[in-house]
Amino acid sequence: MKHLPLAGLLLLSLAACNRTPEPAAPSEPAATAPAKDASVPADADLATASPVDPRSDSPARLDGFGGVALGAGIAEVRSGYGSPLQGLGTDAAGKPLPADDSNDGCYFLRPQDAEDPRLMIEGRKLVRYDVRSSAIVAPGGGRVGMTLGELQTLYPDRGDVVPDKYDDKAQHLRVRPAQEGGAVVDFALGADGKVGGWRVGKTPQVDYAEGCG
Repeated sequence: MKHLPLAGLLLLSLAACNRTPEPAAPSEPAATAPAKDASVPADADLATASPVDPRSDSPARLDGFGGVALGAGIAEVRSGYGSPLQGLGTDAAGKPLPADDSNDGCYFLRPQDAEDPRLMIEGRKLVRYDVRSSAIVAPGGGRVGMTLGELQTLYPDRGDVVPDKYDDKAQHLRVRPAQEGGAVVDFALGADGKVGGWRVGKTPQVDYAEGCG
């Protein structure tokens, strides 16, 4: 058996101690939850990513009201609303006149037990709804009785101030949709500077200045 010199053994031992270990294979990065987009407003019903999510404190939505969606046919409107609907007209005794659901023109329906909302029907479909009560919150948080400044705080990006068609002391805050073809929210402010009513719908019906006119 051949023996190595002592010096050779020492060199082999030092080489083994100084050997650099091979690097470990990189591990897969851990999955992380996506960060919340700070640009999305607190009210999800006005967010670009989710424009029709309902509020928790109101049946009013950008895509409809309660169980009724904008664009729904008259039969769906009556069945989906959840309570009987009647026309706005009354006879000499004050009793509501029945609405003609076969009418392709424009008319309003409202709940038998409340003044709001007023549902605009045109072409036998729901195209808009109007609210005059402070008890119902609009998509985005606006309501009857608010001032223009309060509205502009709620709708800072897409709210356009436009003049009223007839009263030069009145004006509207018209909230443009986040997505093309979406619904518009229009707040009508009177001469006192406060919201007297608001409506939600798509063009052109949301811009009708005289109800169905």
